[in-house]
Amino acid sequence: MAKRLKLNIGDIFTIPLSEKEVGFGQIVQMPDKYTLIIVVYNYKTFQAEKYDIEKAVDSEILFLGYTNDAKLYHKDWKIVGNLLNNISRILLPCFKLGLPSADYPDGARLVDFKGNVLANIDKKTFDKLHFQTEVGPIRFENALKAHFNLHEWIAEDYDKILYQKTLESVEIAAEILNN
Repeated sequence: MAKRLKLNIGDIFTIPLSEKEVGFGQIVQMPDKYTLIIVVYNYKTFQAEKYDIEKAVDSEILFLGYTNDAKLYHKDWKIVGNLLNNISRILLPCFKLGLPSADYPDGARLVDFKGNVLANIDKKTFDKLHFQTEVGPIRFENALKAHFNLHEWIAEDYDKILYQKTLESVEIAAEILNN
């Protein structure tokens, strides 16, 4: 029987961009044993035996989202280190849950990245937020390639994993929770 891949929060991995270059991602949360929350950084370098992972995690975060371990398990993405000192600075998303309805006014809720209900929300707020979704790891890889102009940018696929969307959801949640 194959040995299960042991993944940890803080694991940093390479994402192949071409035969010569790689980008970097990091596991920032593991909500359950099958789901990872990862970030992908605005940093690329030539493939090497050893990488400056500090430089990678000091880069701007481009993408954040829920995914699975398929690319790590099959070693398409290679774990090259582990850092935890930056994890607390990474903001995690909030989402909408349910549907607003005149028949069920408490039907729409704001939830955190673990699915914990934070507040009831109105339709206006509901329309600003996104539902929690999980995408395949290839979407992150292709989005990073598109960011570096190696692929075409497909807005309907890549916009939803932009870290900017996470920051917007955190701002909306802060407004609700501080009122």
